[in-house]
Amino acid sequence: MDGYDSGINMVPWPMQRTVNDPGWRPPAGTRVISVDDHGIEEMHLWENRLRGADRDRAPKLWRGEDGHFHMTVDGADFDVPGLDSHLGEGRPGMWDRDARLADMDAEGIDTSLFFHSRAMGLVRMEDKAFFTRCMDVYNEWLAEFCAPHPDRLVGVGILPTIYNPAASHDYLQKMQALGLKALEIPSAPKNVPYNASKMEPLWSAIEESGIPVMFHIGAYMEFRGAGATGANLTKNLGPHRPLWALLAFSGILERHPGLKVVFCEGGFGWVPWTLQDADRVYQTYGTELKPKLARLPSYYFRRQCYSAIMQDDVGLKLARDYDLADNLLWSCDYPHGESVFGESRLEVRKIFDVLGTEKATKVVGGTAARIWNL
Repeated sequence: MDGYDSGINMVPWPMQRTVNDPGWRPPAGTRVISVDDHGIEEMHLWENRLRGADRDRAPKLWRGEDGHFHMTVDGADFDVPGLDSHLGEGRPGMWDRDARLADMDAEGIDTSLFFHSRAMGLVRMEDKAFFTRCMDVYNEWLAEFCAPHPDRLVGVGILPTIYNPAASHDYLQKMQALGLKALEIPSAPKNVPYNASKMEPLWSAIEESGIPVMFHIGAYMEFRGAGATGANLTKNLGPHRPLWALLAFSGILERHPGLKVVFCEGGFGWVPWTLQDADRVYQTYGTELKPKLARLPSYYFRRQCYSAIMQDDVGLKLARDYDLADNLLWSCDYPHGESVFGESRLEVRKIFDVLGTEKATKVVGGTAARIWNL
């Protein structure tokens, strides 16, 4: 086994990375927007901000003496098993706004869409009304955190009304009043059928708001034992194929043509493969499909869906070869282990090399600025 790893280029963890600046710059006027970055919530967020009886049962988020972050809910451990929290949460920019902005400057990133770190884990709570109140606290904090730099930090709020779709319109107005311009709903919530008729008020409200709905991969630990960490992480990086198929074949995308859908951290290689298969299913099983779509499923992806890459050489070339660059977005995924933090300028340059100036300018920021109205 001597020398087995000699040809493998190992990537340092984010807290140990330095920025690789090749000296290259995009054309003047190019705006670089990362549509998927992360930050850790304020320590003791829910304990400090919930009121009354809610404070007594508040989720507990804290940083231990070893520097690691932890969260418990009703005494249950909500940390991701099998992973050292430093691997994705150890860089100061995760919690220090000034450090984050400095890293963005070094990477040539103008604007960052800012996701949670732990808040979406609360979707596992049984009391869904309490979940909504916890999301109120998170969304309020997120708006406050991003407010000093609204052109640079765009908070991705969590829309908690998947359990009460009829409340979606009013809650979206609340989010917009806070100044939130981006929103997320869970990718795989338990016992929530997104294709059910009772969910229509949710889709209608999101469409009416004009805000794209974002789906982000999650940390689902399906496998145990030898090889489990690698298997789980690889699986988690490719979850969007079935979700998109449900949105398409159920007619949600067709009924809501103004609805924009963004898939984060799943790359782009899955897109041409999935569109090919979905169209073939439509053509060969047409008599069995209900509802009957007016067009091929791929039409609806091209019209209103987007998927973001970090480092995805295969997906980038497929987007070019299958004329899907208009549906491609870019992200750094700061500061997670699988992020391209430290290499962002190199990855942006690669997009220009593969797609050319006009299309690349859209991918690295122009399309994001348009669909989020930034």
